[in-house]
Amino acid sequence: MIPFPWHRPALARIAADRAHMPHALLVHGPQGIGKAEFGRALAAAVLCEAPREALACGACVSCHWFGQGNHPDFREIVPEAAAEEDEEEAGGDAREKAKSLVIKIEQVRAVADFLSLSTHRAGFRVLLLHPAEALHPNAANALLKSLEEPPPATLMIMVSDRPGRLLATLRSRCRAVPLGIPPAPAALDWLAKQGVGAPESALAAAGGAPLLALELAQPEEDAFRRRLVAELSKPSGADALAFAPSVDRGAMERFVHWMQTWVHDLVRMRLAGSARHHRDSASALRARASGGDLDALLALDRELAQARALAAHPLNPRLVAEHLLLAYNRAIKP
Repeated sequence: MIPFPWHRPALARIAADRAHMPHALLVHGPQGIGKAEFGRALAAAVLCEAPREALACGACVSCHWFGQGNHPDFREIVPEAAAEEDEEEAGGDAREKAKSLVIKIEQVRAVADFLSLSTHRAGFRVLLLHPAEALHPNAANALLKSLEEPPPATLMIMVSDRPGRLLATLRSRCRAVPLGIPPAPAALDWLAKQGVGAPESALAAAGGAPLLALELAQPEEDAFRRRLVAELSKPSGADALAFAPSVDRGAMERFVHWMQTWVHDLVRMRLAGSARHHRDSASALRARASGGDLDALLALDRELAQARALAAHPLNPRLVAEHLLLAYNRAIKP
């Protein structure tokens, strides 16, 4: 598991101190910086039998097992829906039954034997769980029991975009590992190597998060952003009734994301005269911000944050999109 370049110092620092390795880590930071990949790279380094500069060597038996996805001393827990997406990408058939968006108590209980049995290579065992905020309350309480009485030579890595949503008792039993937005040169270099045509624009749109930038730079995503930005840029305001029907359940989270970044840029334009996310639309932002109500924009930002928390399962995405676009029109006073 090759870590992202911006994660190597933190990985090496943690993995080098095996003698004092904590039983649980909470890796947290902004979305789209590679936190889950950080967790996998750390797991590979801890399990490696011949680490190089504290990172996985990639050549030992343990690294071979890890690379093949069948290391007996490693388990990864994700919501069923996320696991299904991975299976579909690998060519597997999707089940007809709807998959859960939360991590269930049954999933946590299923690794009880894994945590209690001896390791296969007389080293560590590692459990990676993400996103931690997807833990069902019952699952969180079940996991808490393992954190209170951790087995020896065990490392539990929890990854979260929103650690504030976790039980305080869970957070208190983990060593926090905060990860921030990587330096722009490293992120831009990585994006260029991934074939992104305009890495600066993609990185700006993603708020500096390179993995999110790569995702947003895909043609379908970029087309959706441009269409929504064109709607939000209209001097007469967005046509909510015409645009909202195009926002289905699958597009809801991205719709809210782009509205949030647009509103953030409007507020920033009012206060500082510059844009962070939609720099290619600075003139439209300046025009819309000039007539905007700052208090109403801030209230809309709070409403968008609430909508984003429910974006994965809105009752009616079209009505939610209509409501948010109409609230936007009131805020900018076209």
